[in-house]
Amino acid sequence: MAQNSALARLGVTGALYVGPLGTTAPSATTMDAWNAAMRDLGYISDDGIVEGRDEDKEEFTPWQSATPIRSEITKSTQTYQATLWESKYDTVSLYYRVGLDDMTQTGTGADAVVSFVEKGKPERDLRCFGIDVIDGIYHRRIFLPMAEVSERGEITYKSDTLIGYDVTITAYPGSDGYSALRVYKEGWVLPATGS
Repeated sequence: MAQNSALARLGVTGALYVGPLGTTAPSATTMDAWNAAMRDLGYISDDGIVEGRDEDKEEFTPWQSATPIRSEITKSTQTYQATLWESKYDTVSLYYRVGLDDMTQTGTGADAVVSFVEKGKPERDLRCFGIDVIDGIYHRRIFLPMAEVSERGEITYKSDTLIGYDVTITAYPGSDGYSALRVYKEGWVLPATGS
């Protein structure tokens, strides 16, 4: 067995983006700039972005056996968790599930005051998301055409802790039928196929 340490990757840096539902997906063949509608959510805590899977499966065991003869995935959910460290419109809007139409601003610049109310039952807030993971010259990209913040962590207000917006994003299949488009530029290639 051959190992290749040059193919061991780190998530050294990257970015998390959000855009309106229906934003055009990035290229599947290049690492061109994101669509202008995608907005960078800024600094993320040093825990980075955590991709998770939650799957359920059903096993089928015949009457004549104690060993299953088949299993079928009955649920497969993918999530992405991050703590956003910048307080700005995009992060506050995402965490509190409020849009621009829900906010009021008086004043401008450093004197601006923004207010909004939280309603009893928030409406769904479906958006698209993008993730870049970068390790030097290597680049991994994930596009979620339809997703939403499904869990929100606590916010801590104290003098030795940055205010962070802990969000878990759940991906759903979009209109094209997929829940994630993944593009890798990492120095590995597909194996040759026999004819």
